Amino acid sequence: MELKKESFVKIGLALVEQAPLLSNKILAQRFDRHPQKSTLPYDSKQSLAYIQEFIELLGSTLTLKGNQAENVLMNWAEQTAMYAVDYGQSLDVAMQPLPFIRKEILNVIEDLAFTESFSVKDVMCVIKNIDINLDFASHTFSQTYVKSHQKIVNEKNQALHELSAPIVPLFDGIGVLPLIGEIDHERAQILQIRTLERCVENKIFSLVIDLSGVHTLTPEVLQIIFLLIDSLRLLGVRVIVTGIRPEIALTASSFGINMRDVQTNGNLKQALSALGYGKLIDNKNTPPVLR
Repeated sequence: MELKKESFVKIGLALVEQAPLLSNKILAQRFDRHPQKSTLPYDSKQSLAYIQEFIELLGSTLTLKGNQAENVLMNWAEQTAMYAVDYGQSLDVAMQPLPFIRKEILNVIEDLAFTESFSVKDVMCVIKNIDINLDFASHTFSQTYVKSHQKIVNEKNQALHELSAPIVPLFDGIGVLPLIGEIDHERAQILQIRTLERCVENKIFSLVIDLSGVHTLTPEVLQIIFLLIDSLRLLGVRVIVTGIRPEIALTASSFGINMRDVQTNGNLKQALSALGYGKLIDNKNTPPVLR
């Protein structure tokens, strides 16, 4: 057996055999360097198992060919990253053990190189191999984490956007669209589509768009809202806008957005009065009919 082959095999076996001991040392060093915050999710038992498995894989891949080693490490990194995302662990916390893993592996290589009298050349070959595999695994882990995390964020945003056009039916054919919070370009576009769809689904012929919960709107978003109003009119829906704040009115005026053709009222009660429901609202003994 040539010396290079022997060095790879012996160091690989040593890493596999010492993995349980090394993983405990690594976890202790990690906590010394990065004290765990009680507010962050963390499973020390699972983390210990993943570190031990990673060291064992790094040891076993020393005797595998490039593609085989990459496939083994890729599977581990992808599964571990998805677990971290599902568990709610941040990427920086998940990556904290990495430098300590590298350090302890180098210590094993150093000790074995001395006792086995490996040549400098063979030791460097092992270190290069370990470094490449470590970097490959960490890159795959980070890449998978970011993709999985972004997927969850996108799904949550989509769910929020589905609620961004909460048309509340009040009476037959009468609905209110209360808008609250910040409305960016993406939300405005989804709002435009969902509002049109729900007005048709709920057979709304009069819609009150209440902006009292919105502090500011960009000119671009204002344009989309007024385009929505025009589209609703084409569907035969009467639109009344209420709760326009001075800041929004000033933005519309400053950018030449014409509001003269838009029916506006100060609040929802005034809008309902304009729609012929004022007496019903004022009569405290007669509750409104909810759909």
